[in-house]
Amino acid sequence: MKQRATTTMAAVGAVLLLATACGQARAGTALPKGDEAAAYVSAKFEGAMDKLSDTLGMQRDTTAAFETYFRLDEKWLRATITSARLGSPETRVSRNHSQKNPDESLDNFIPAEGTVSYMYLGPVYKSLAPTAWVSMPKPESGNSLVCAWAGIAPACKMVSAVQRAFSSNKKAVTGARTLPDGKTEVTAAVPLGAFLDARVEVLPQSALDQIGTEMRKEIVPTKITIGPDGVLSQIVMEATLTKENHRIELREDFHFTGKATPQDFPKLPDPADVTVLPDQPAVDDFYRRLGELQGS
Repeated sequence: MKQRATTTMAAVGAVLLLATACGQARAGTALPKGDEAAAYVSAKFEGAMDKLSDTLGMQRDTTAAFETYFRLDEKWLRATITSARLGSPETRVSRNHSQKNPDESLDNFIPAEGTVSYMYLGPVYKSLAPTAWVSMPKPESGNSLVCAWAGIAPACKMVSAVQRAFSSNKKAVTGARTLPDGKTEVTAAVPLGAFLDARVEVLPQSALDQIGTEMRKEIVPTKITIGPDGVLSQIVMEATLTKENHRIELREDFHFTGKATPQDFPKLPDPADVTVLPDQPAVDDFYRRLGELQGS
């Protein structure tokens, strides 16, 4: 897991550095097109890979939102993850709420102080514990790698999908242009296979088994927008795909929404409302049962 997270952060840094380099074009003007553009963008992208950066992880005191929709034939899911991080040492919160079933929700709260983190269980998950809150030990090293945190993980996975696509095909990064407001927009053609391998959407095996080789080759257009200061602003992946007697619709949209404030975080729960998971075996068992409820 640590190696995967490190690799993903490398991909994030590559895209951000690419954006900084491309942003030197005049505002509102497109960079070269066609084969020239492919060569130009490929060179910039490969050059950036030599200067690994964790710029995304260094963004502090921010709020973000991830809106996800995925449909395979008649089965679908839609959810929103909102998150905030503040201070040093850092407090983090992420709220994962289904838009299909309001009772399906999980909130993760990591206070800056103390040795435990908390999870609030929505009604769908009430069988997991006798109380609405559970607590579990924080890692001895403190907060986990930022790309392992639910508040940022979707962005890391989406950028990882772009990196996978580029590694297989240097022309997968199709263009870059500066916008009138000074932002840089990078576009990419990401195969569905790269999207799934990066686990942008975590599907049960029964769904993955229905997605064949030809469908995995279908393209998910992707747009990455970066601010004038080189800081990631938004990543959007959206497609409607029909192949092998199946239809897939998807839209994944991660974007930063502003500055975090203390009001973005819950209060510490009352100990009487918390089921304590005292050690790693208890935590592992909890997540096993959570996975069973989620069908994964």
